[in-house]
Amino acid sequence: MALRKILTMDYPVLRAKAKKISRFDPWLDRLVQDMWETMREAPGVGLAAPQIGESVRVLVAEYEENKVALVNPEIVKTSEDRELATEGCLSIPGYVGDNVPRSLAVTVKARDPKGKEIRIKAEGWFARILQHEIDHLNGVLYIDLIDPKDVRPVSEDEIVDEGEVIETEPSGKGKRAEKHGHETEAKETKDAQEASATSRKAGGGR
Repeated sequence: MALRKILTMDYPVLRAKAKKISRFDPWLDRLVQDMWETMREAPGVGLAAPQIGESVRVLVAEYEENKVALVNPEIVKTSEDRELATEGCLSIPGYVGDNVPRSLAVTVKARDPKGKEIRIKAEGWFARILQHEIDHLNGVLYIDLIDPKDVRPVSEDEIVDEGEVIETEPSGKGKRAEKHGHETEAKETKDAQEASATSRKAGGGR
């Protein structure tokens, strides 16, 4: 295993669509092992091969009890529900993006490094991480999914990992997003409506 340099967004390889793997050989095994070591040293929770200069469709991801190395991954199913949340990226150090839309659940079809076909069903943050990494394989960065004003320097009370931001005191959830990508905060809206109704009642109505 060897540590590899993580490339930043000014490298063209991060904007290219990675090629499919057709041979499952010792080179691929070494690449995956290098990716594990590089990701953990960073530290991060996911890494795509283009981030270390290899334009092939390979990713590794590790979050809580989930640990996968995926070759030629493809998202075959997504939930209708989407969520807006904050993401960081090892290739965009020092910055995070707010309101990044992702499906709450995905099913991914892929092969493992030995060539065996596998399917991964992921929810929550793990689903977000897989979507983030698969985007890398298509030359897409999280900054492409949001308004430029939502990109900001990381704050001191945040810990940034690839594909996510964990706050020192986690809020627990992101914000729901409608299908068209605009955020809806159902609970806050309901609370505001109730507060408004109470206010009108107290003032005799308007």
